[in-house]
Amino acid sequence: MIYFDNAATSFPKPPCVIDDLNYCIRKYCGNPGRSSHSLSLKAAEEIYAAREEISGLLNADSPESVVFTYNATHALNLAIKTLITKNCHVLTSDFEHNSVIRPLEALRKKTNIQYSAFNTGGDIEAAIITALRENTRAIVCSIASNVTGDEIDLNILSKIARERNLTLIIDASQAIGHRDIDLERTPCDALCAPGHKALFGIQGSGFVYFKEKERRESFIEGGSGSDSRSRVMPLTLPEGYEGGTLATPAIVSLKSGVEYIKRVGINVIERRLSLLTKMAVDGLSEIKGINLYQDGHGVISFNFRNYPSSIIASALDCKGICTRSGLHCAPSVHERLGTLEQGAVRVSFSCLNTEREVKAFLYILKMCILEL
Repeated sequence: MIYFDNAATSFPKPPCVIDDLNYCIRKYCGNPGRSSHSLSLKAAEEIYAAREEISGLLNADSPESVVFTYNATHALNLAIKTLITKNCHVLTSDFEHNSVIRPLEALRKKTNIQYSAFNTGGDIEAAIITALRENTRAIVCSIASNVTGDEIDLNILSKIARERNLTLIIDASQAIGHRDIDLERTPCDALCAPGHKALFGIQGSGFVYFKEKERRESFIEGGSGSDSRSRVMPLTLPEGYEGGTLATPAIVSLKSGVEYIKRVGINVIERRLSLLTKMAVDGLSEIKGINLYQDGHGVISFNFRNYPSSIIASALDCKGICTRSGLHCAPSVHERLGTLEQGAVRVSFSCLNTEREVKAFLYILKMCILEL
């Protein structure tokens, strides 16, 4: 089997992640922050170490500002629904995932916000400034498309947000682990990310890094392990947003994944993904009938003539190649590409993929096309 669906969930995980996860479950998986026995204390220590690893990866100075979630969707809902004020305008890009669009649409119905998208096809900074309105109070934006790999420079977003005093919420789902992110140099109010993609954690892991160290609005209520006499959640982070028992095994796997990335080096990973992407793009470009869309961040989307993308992905799957077809939960991108009905076949790499796998994929794709 060749796995090219890493933009959804990375597979396989590095051996160190599997080993650390296994050790956690077997040796110390108590309830963190709820008891004083050794298993609980060890779990709490590992969770705090995970906060430190993540803040270090982001060059941020406050581990307590890392709030754990169950995925990027949970993280984005948390950030959007606690940081965006009522009756304002929110600006986003034209390639957002539904994890951004649907929370904004829910807020539109409940709190009378408005939202619109800027065009990413040209000068990004000029497009953003042109799209700002008098009542714009926030930008919610992905910095890498999960369909085409299109990028938005975080430097530009951070600069505009600072100059205009706008709340900036970043979806780093397809960039973190692939590109260097430095929140000291390019701050934002919240950065949201999954743990199970390029950070190599297991499913059920994700986080928000908040610039502010106190919560604004309540998001979930329940046990916090501290100040139990109070009828309301703590005001300080991370407990203010982490009601209930944390997913210790998932968080430990995320910690181990981040440690692995630091050992390998972001620059090494970036070069590796660029090599694999170029190799695949060059090969796909030589196949007659392939419609190739923009690529980047280890993500390539394509179609073959007018065949439904599901037909191509299914044919590849039958021969042991895992890709993803359809709209990838990002219909606005496909509307722009003209693939809203056809969808697209997405190939997405991990730094653990090999040149040999890319060659095999290209060969098998040609075989599948001949059989159509």
